[in-house]
Amino acid sequence: MSRLSLGFALLLAVAGCRGLGSKDEEASDLVERSMQRSERQAAELRTLTSLAQIEGALAGYLKDHGGNIPESLGQLAPNYLTDLPTVDIASKDHRETNAVKYYSRGILRDGRIDGSKLRDTGKWGYVHNDRQVVVFVDCTHPSSRGKPWYEEQGSR
Repeated sequence: MSRLSLGFALLLAVAGCRGLGSKDEEASDLVERSMQRSERQAAELRTLTSLAQIEGALAGYLKDHGGNIPESLGQLAPNYLTDLPTVDIASKDHRETNAVKYYSRGILRDGRIDGSKLRDTGKWGYVHNDRQVVVFVDCTHPSSRGKPWYEEQGSR
């Protein structure tokens, strides 16, 4: 049994022990909130894993091309990625997508993304200059870890 299934089964068991009437509604709300939280965390983990895949593909590209930075993420396919994975941060403000928002180097400040210059599209963000290349989630909202999405790094 997966962790998600086990957690859901435990919540149902706890909810079932609370009794009838308004307690049932409370238990149902608790289960619903727990399921929404679990779905959000799963979507976030998929996005962070996808971000790590793109970061790894970029590293491979840079190594194989003598440090030359690709102008677009599309250049990673098919040799480094079969397809560009989707970004899904489970937000009501953004839909699941594999689209990319390309930015000019002006959003880089001291090697970091300047969040005040982002469009908050919910897409993959991509920017580079002569020294660095950055792929990120183009979102200024916080992840469940409390960091703005554009500051998150892929989980390897």
